[in-house]
Parts: sequence; structure tokens; C-alpha cells
Amino acid sequence: MQLEAALKQLYDFSEFRTGQREIISDLLKGHDVLGMLPTGTGKTLIYQMAAHLLKGRALVVSPLVSLMQDQVDQFKQAGFKRTVALNSFLTHDEKQAILKQIKDYQFVFVSPEIIQNPFIRSILLSVEWSLFVVDEAHCISQWGHEFRPFYLDLAGMKKEMGKPLCLALTATATPKVRTDILHHLDMNDAKIHVHSINRPNISIFVEYFEEYEQKFERAMKLVEKLKGPGIIYTNTRNAAEQLVMLLQEHGVNDVAYYHGGMDPDERLLVQKQFLQSQLNLIACTNAFGMGINKADIRFVIHFHTPSSIEGYIQEIGRAGRDSKQSVAILLYHPADLEIPFHFIDHELPDAAQIDYLFSDHMQKDHHTFSEKLQLAGLSETGYRFMEYHLNKNGLLNKSGISVDEKTAFKLRLKQKIEQRKAEKIKSLRMIETWVTDIDCKRKGLLNYFGENEFEQTDFCCSNCEAEISFFYGSHDQRNTFYEHWEEELKRLFRQEVYKQA
Repeated sequence: MQLEAALKQLYDFSEFRTGQREIISDLLKGHDVLGMLPTGTGKTLIYQMAAHLLKGRALVVSPLVSLMQDQVDQFKQAGFKRTVALNSFLTHDEKQAILKQIKDYQFVFVSPEIIQNPFIRSILLSVEWSLFVVDEAHCISQWGHEFRPFYLDLAGMKKEMGKPLCLALTATATPKVRTDILHHLDMNDAKIHVHSINRPNISIFVEYFEEYEQKFERAMKLVEKLKGPGIIYTNTRNAAEQLVMLLQEHGVNDVAYYHGGMDPDERLLVQKQFLQSQLNLIACTNAFGMGINKADIRFVIHFHTPSSIEGYIQEIGRAGRDSKQSVAILLYHPADLEIPFHFIDHELPDAAQIDYLFSDHMQKDHHTFSEKLQLAGLSETGYRFMEYHLNKNGLLNKSGISVDEKTAFKLRLKQKIEQRKAEKIKSLRMIETWVTDIDCKRKGLLNYFGENEFEQTDFCCSNCEAEISFFYGSHDQRNTFYEHWEEELKRLFRQEVYKQA
């Protein structure tokens, strides 16, 4: 079947988006592929269609645990009913039920952490896979802005699977990160498709403030004037909640906050209300980022400066996925950078925490290192980092090691941590330079990813004299305050069932 005919049959689309056809074609010819495509250009369609035409199963590795169920729902709504997600949100019985029927599924989403479970891994390896998909592949690179240590084990998983076709996808990878992806996934002969990160339909504005409090006033006015739906990104949970409180005091009712400190069911409720247009505005941390697929988001406001250019590109990429003109506005104050600097200092274990973990006192209690990690006071990222390196070195389930082993291992850990911190600080300095630069904002972003040419648009950026008033409009507010969110979550799920029936 011709690819265009299959596209029409499966999706009722008349033509492919940038890069889709070429990547699918290479997969069907038996090539591994690294694909870098801009946000919002339909990366999911690539592996949906490729797996369908290959008449086999696809194992999809994704870091987006909190969004996996939404991805499964979208697959089912697109007609791919035999789709399931395996992640830490499932109960033991739910996991067992899925694993018993693993042969019946065409698409299986997994987190990189869950396939470390020997039993789950053995079940996954008991069936044949036509396609191994690594989504958000920049997470495999130590130079990537969202490095996930367990992504480094995926080459081993691929080998154990019998080396099926491998598709690595990302929207934000510098040349250095792309090299890292190919190396760590053992994709020596892969076809590489790199497309511009440029989204011409997103206008880019940076506004500068001498007083931090002025940003709250400006955010209120922007929300009042801009046509939604929209997202406001903050660097802290407290700021997200504070903005929602202020907006509600100003009469904006169709708004909610979203961050990693919320109960998972509360986050899911907010996410679904926004996707179903019951909420017009979300104030959130970057926990609400990759994977959010709502076509009509018209604006993204950054209340704080993100910690990297890659993160910024991911977040503004939520806007304008329907190809209509949209706007990204960053509200800059020099104090913004204090928050990410603080995170860099505290997200990975410090020397005292490492010394505590390997202290003689800790070894005498005969607890395994896995148990000791629970007592070390680590951040979530720090915990994952230590868990990965202890497991990789065969120490996770041991209670102690020799003095020489301990000294060498601690030294390696501290070197890796300092290297990672240095890279994060470098990324922070890069976005600081971009924010304060008087040159074209779009050009600066493209240059960072190794692109030197682009076509100028009428609504390019604030430094190219674009007018923000073009994006002013109005929307209908909805009253979406629910006192009993558990009941509303159940109602939304029932609504989805009715849609699929």
C-alpha cells in the first residue's frame, strides 16, 4: 500500500507533516532511525503507522509516566484499541492482568524504570517486537536537559529483544546530544532525520522588569487580554498556586494549578479538564510539559526564566499545535535565575549525603543500599541517580562494600555529580545570554541548535518589532470549581467511555 493511501485510510489525512513520510519509509525499509522534529508535528503518528504497516508490536519507552494513560486514551480514540501502559501508577493486580495478556497488545508504553523489574522484563522479552521506540530520546544523554539515568540501559534491553527496529524521537537535541543518543542506543547505521526546531506560527516575546512584583501585574493583564486557552509556567509550586489565587481574585474562574506536589488523581483531573476545554488556563511547573497534546493553545507565558533553552523550546511548543498563530511571552527579572541555581545545587546528592550513605555506621546496620537510600534525604532526581549507579555496579541489594571499593565508587560518583552540575550551570548561562540579547530571539534559538538560516515572518519576535496586541482577544469563561474533585474525575472518565462506545 502506498504511504499516502495508508495515511488516508488510517487517519483521513491527505498529506504528511514534515519528516513523517521519510522516517516511516526508512523504518519500512528496515533501517533504525533517529528523528528530530519540532514540537507539535505528529511524532506519535510515525510509530503508530510504522507498527501498523509492519504488522507487529511496538514497545514504546517514555518518561511521561503521569501522561501515559492520556497517551493510551489517544491511541484508542485513533482506532488502536490494543494499547496499554505499564507504569508505577498501576496496582500489583493491574500489572499482573496486563502481563498475562501481553501477547494481545499492539502498543505497550513503559517507563525506563519499570523495565528494570526482572519479572516484568522477562514477560516483555517473551514476545516478539517489530519496533522499539524511544520517545523523548534526549533523556538518554548526560548532556540533555532532562537526563534520566535508566535510559542508559535501553541499549541492553534492545539487544535482549533481539535488536528490533529502533526509532529514537526528540524535539530538542543539539548535535552533541544527538551523537550521545546514537552512541547509547547502539544505533551505528541509523538513518538520521533532523528538521528545524523552528515553529514560525509561534511569536516570541521577552519582557523585562526592574521590580519582581511588576510581573504579577503584567501576568494579570496578559491573561485578561490574550485569547486562550493558555499556560503559565513557573519555576516553583508556590508561584503556580499564588498565581491561581490572584487570578481568581481578579474574576478568572476557569483556571487551575498543576505541579508535582499534587495527588496524582488531582493532577489527572486538571489535565483532563484542560484537554476537554473545561479549563481555559493552567498555571504550572514543568511537570505539565512534554506530552500535553491540546491543539488550540494560543499562548504560553513564562513567569520565570526556564533553566535551559531546550526546556524553553519544549514548553512553548505546547502552543499552536493546530498551526494557527500563537504567542510565547517570557517575563524576565534577574532574580529568576536564583531558583534554578538553587535546584542545581540540591537536585543531586551532595558530598555529605554520599558520605552518610557509605559511612561505617550505615554499613554496620546490615541494611542494603536500597534500604539506606530511603534514609538519605535525597530529592527524587537524586534518588533515581543513586539507584541507577548502585544498581549498575551491582551494589543496590548489598549491605556494604570494602574500603577500597567504597573510596573508588564515591570518587566516581562525586566526579559525575560535579560534571552534571557544571553542564546545568552552562545551560543556565546560555538561556540568560539569550534572554538579555538584543538580537532576533528566533535566530538565537535556532543558532543554539546549529541552525543558521530561517525565513523571517511578520510576527517573529519582540526584538523584530512584532506587536503583541495582535494576540489579544476574548474567550468564554466556564465555572469549573469543583468541591468534590473525586466525583468530577469519575464523571470525566464516564464521559470518555461514552465517547468510545
